[in-house]
Amino acid sequence: MGGAAMHPTGRKRRVTTCVPCYTRKQRCNRQYPCNHCTRRRRPEECVYQSIITGDPSNTFLLEPARDPEPQEPPNVQLPNGSSKASPAEAQNSASNSHSALAKSFGYFEHSDSNTMALLKKWDLDSEGDTDQSTQGLSTAVLETVKQVLEKIPPRPILDFLMQYFVDELNWMKQIIHPPSFLTQYQHWWTKEWPLSVDDIEFAALVLRIGAYSAQFLPSPTHTLDRIRGQSLSDIRDTCSHLGGELARACLSLNWKGSLVRVQHILFAAFRSSCEGRTDKFWEGIASACSAAQKAGIHTVAPVPGEDSSQVLEKEMRRRTLCGLYVLDSHLARQLDRVPFLPDNLVLETLPRLRLAPFIGDLAASADAPEDFTERLMQVRLGRFWRSFGSRRNLPYDPTHGEQRYERFCAEYIPTLPPAYALNPDRRWDGQLPKLPMQRQLLYIAIFDSVCWNFRPLLLLKPGQVTSLPPYKQVLLQSQKQKLALAALEELDAVTALHIMFGGSHTRFSAIIFNTFEAAVVLLILCTQKDFPFDQGEDHPDILGLRVATLTRPRAMRAVEKALGRLQMLAEVSEMAASGAQVVTQLFAKAARMEHSLEPYTPNESSRSSSSPAILSNFLNLEDGSGLWMSSEDPTLMPDMLSTIAHGDSYSMLQFPSLDLTSWNGNFHS
Repeated sequence: MGGAAMHPTGRKRRVTTCVPCYTRKQRCNRQYPCNHCTRRRRPEECVYQSIITGDPSNTFLLEPARDPEPQEPPNVQLPNGSSKASPAEAQNSASNSHSALAKSFGYFEHSDSNTMALLKKWDLDSEGDTDQSTQGLSTAVLETVKQVLEKIPPRPILDFLMQYFVDELNWMKQIIHPPSFLTQYQHWWTKEWPLSVDDIEFAALVLRIGAYSAQFLPSPTHTLDRIRGQSLSDIRDTCSHLGGELARACLSLNWKGSLVRVQHILFAAFRSSCEGRTDKFWEGIASACSAAQKAGIHTVAPVPGEDSSQVLEKEMRRRTLCGLYVLDSHLARQLDRVPFLPDNLVLETLPRLRLAPFIGDLAASADAPEDFTERLMQVRLGRFWRSFGSRRNLPYDPTHGEQRYERFCAEYIPTLPPAYALNPDRRWDGQLPKLPMQRQLLYIAIFDSVCWNFRPLLLLKPGQVTSLPPYKQVLLQSQKQKLALAALEELDAVTALHIMFGGSHTRFSAIIFNTFEAAVVLLILCTQKDFPFDQGEDHPDILGLRVATLTRPRAMRAVEKALGRLQMLAEVSEMAASGAQVVTQLFAKAARMEHSLEPYTPNESSRSSSSPAILSNFLNLEDGSGLWMSSEDPTLMPDMLSTIAHGDSYSMLQFPSLDLTSWNGNFHS
């Protein structure tokens, strides 16, 4: 933090341009984006800051990294200076006068219909209404904060983690705007004691981003298990612990919070997901949804002034809420939970600005994918499946399942932008290096949702199947094939994404969780003697996409590859380890059934790679070290499916440049 040595000498120059223009010694028109950033085709970098040093070395962390391998930065310091109040600070100070009433009664302060709105109308909101519950606590809490800040990792370590996050990880969730975040990060180091609540909240965000980023290290771009001599495990633990301490302090100092609080709660949840604690991940999403409502980001309340930074904050509120909606919908579907956010809440707060991607020296194009497109398509995916309501406690009906699938093919799949279509336009992949990864992430979600639609058919008992009309039994067999094809495509997308991560160790839950789920579905289908393999179709399709013929050997090879991935990732992930145990047991059962169904032929190409000899070697059984496979009767685990099913699972600003015209008319029940 700020010290005597950090004070500048001489008279400060008043900055009247955006950051990029200031560093180039240009005078701009102070619009958002300004005339020069627009001409340079880098509108997303147009950020304004009241105090900027003239030291060229301080441009680090302001411009997006061009080098794919992050380098450990020097300890850069900025001079002290007064800072203009942020929109959140101005909003918080305006509402402090009636915070006690809102806290005691639970009112939403920006409502236009509750009792607090009436009190504001009669000017009764500020009379004798101060929050007495925190008086006397602030001194002790601030002292704790001061002690925590003295223990944070050295700045070079945090600099490296912030840069790594922006370059390699932010594309996944996109609840942070990198240029403005990095500028605020640099400015935060110039702050002197005492800090405002917003400054403390931002420190919690930095530490929790650091803890999250360290979960992805070592990586192909940073192969060491240390940063500046400090072990990654120590950095993870320190950032996580201190970030939690600051978060609790902020809650004591200001119960309402702001957008930054929602963001750092989310990053704490992301860390839990990387640690294989999907239960705590789900709880973190619940906390973030609650914090979002307290802070009022679900209303995108007007901010007085509407300068560039305030417009950007409103946009990030919308994007954060969209991210919350995606996570809430995804977990509710995968874990069979009740969503925290209402189905149509996101319609009122959709992103409205196009923060254009950096496309080098190529001419700007209207059809260049926007970075947030994948998130928007995930929102639409969640809304589509939510529109059918809950299926809890209802037996699976093949007719209804087919109707949902046909509507998905007709209403959602055609809306995929060219860069994200199932047969994609790849012309932007070279200029937008994270686009292929975003595409695979969306594919995983799409095919997983198809599996979710058909998976309940595996829970039908034999008596229920035989009681169905003949046409529904035929439909059921067709849907089993669609389920298997969707699981295979999901595994293909996971494999492609894992390769893009370097094919090495990772804790990214999308890779681990979806590998496990798709593998389980395929193995359960492979254990069914009446499964419609080898139906003679030369070109079967799933979601209109032509795929290879479905055979048992193909399915078993895909699962064998998935199991190998889980066993490799088990070295760094408890989720992968527990998943590998279950998949190993199911794999052994399916392989034995395959051997009993298929007669031996010398033609190896017609056999699965999972023959008994290969299976024994693959599972390390020949030396007696098979830890997970029982040597008892081969009909073991008759209740495995029910156990799995019911057990605990672990910038160019253009209005309106994001095409939202079809949102209101689609995906309603």
